[in-house]
Amino acid sequence: MSGESFDGSAITIGGPTDNATMLVFLAHWCPHCNDEIPELLALEEAGSLPDDLDIIAVSTAVAEDRDNYPPSEWLDEKGWPWPAMADDEDLTAINAFGGTAFPFTTILDEEGEVLARRGGSAPADVILAFIEDALA
Repeated sequence: MSGESFDGSAITIGGPTDNATMLVFLAHWCPHCNDEIPELLALEEAGSLPDDLDIIAVSTAVAEDRDNYPPSEWLDEKGWPWPAMADDEDLTAINAFGGTAFPFTTILDEEGEVLARRGGSAPADVILAFIEDALA
């Protein structure tokens, strides 16, 4: 899948790549997404995330009349350190990966095959266990 970051640069999701990839589908207005980001940042700050895991946010379900619009500024304010791709109005990206909730996380192997999916927010220890189980 190909898309664009908020600055217009191209982003391609799916294999083959050098590393496994974790896609985090986030809606700027979603309270659960707002809870998930600090948990991911805590894992990063603690050095708990695998070095060979690429992380990409996919901003989806954008609504101009909802909280934290625009999503590009929201992710900056949250301190999101990884690349971010903008989903289209038809939610093509989240639908392509079987998204069922916000946030929605998918882990892909180096070939772009789905290893695991998880819907909803979770504390850092649960997120880390999900990642470790998927990559085992």
